[in-house]
Amino acid sequence: MISGSKPTRSRKENSPVFRLVLVLVLILPLEGAWLTDLKDARKRAFEEKKDVYVVFLATEISGACVQFKKRVLSQDLFQAAIADRFIPVLIDVPLKQTPGVISPFAANRVVAENFGVVRYPTTFFLNSKGIVYARETGAAINEPLKYAAKVIRRSKDQVARLKLIEEAYKQDGLERAKSLIALIKSTPRGADPSLSAEHLEELAKLDPDDSLGFRKDHLAETGFTDLDRAIKEVFHKDSYDQVIKLVDDYIIKFEPKGVLLQKALFPKLAALNHDKQTAQATEVAEAVIAINATSAHGKLAAQILRRLKSK
Repeated sequence: MISGSKPTRSRKENSPVFRLVLVLVLILPLEGAWLTDLKDARKRAFEEKKDVYVVFLATEISGACVQFKKRVLSQDLFQAAIADRFIPVLIDVPLKQTPGVISPFAANRVVAENFGVVRYPTTFFLNSKGIVYARETGAAINEPLKYAAKVIRRSKDQVARLKLIEEAYKQDGLERAKSLIALIKSTPRGADPSLSAEHLEELAKLDPDDSLGFRKDHLAETGFTDLDRAIKEVFHKDSYDQVIKLVDDYIIKFEPKGVLLQKALFPKLAALNHDKQTAQATEVAEAVIAINATSAHGKLAAQILRRLKSK
């Protein structure tokens, strides 16, 4: 600031939202302060009819987590902005283990595993019943209010989604079925499958012969998620035969096509290649390429095929 001049206000400081939140921070107790007990948070969310915003951090090893916590999560402006809609929960997971030392946060590791967290930071959005309706990995470290707006948008989107579900059930027959299919397809990543279970049952009644072809495709996609998880558990153990069997069983059961088939075949190709089964690996590589030679999997398969043929 130049000596003798009046301090200038930024556009952000002049905004009505900024001034309102600042007033709330100054005159009200900070209700948005972070909880660390997820069970308690779920109980409060149910009683207060709010969503739960759960953030998993690993500040011991992640600079991104440290900055996210310092510059966004710990800011009063952020906490006050989301307080009307969310019960916030912060779970810091100790990934380092010192022999003979039990971390007071060790239980957090179990919670993270139960949520399937593998990268940090990862955030989950739960409804007032404690069911996950969205998940995000990573964080853009924006200004507190800007990030709060993004978090609140998730909650508003879920409210809008519930209204669309109501509208869908006002329709009849295949029109209702098509609306439900559109809703299921647009389900946010990481949402609990139970949120779609009722709609899938309704689809089975509306379209018992699966004339729209959706249920079969949906089952194949769900099955692939399970396949991917199972493969990750065994691949690093050099259990190549088990990987191949998992893929073959999945293909027989779900008959995937297109992109899904290509994604399923690729770990089989990798297993055959690692196990030096050249003839079989060549055959699978050609099958992967035939589905889509320009996709990421198709290009990688082409590279593997060239190496196989050069031997």
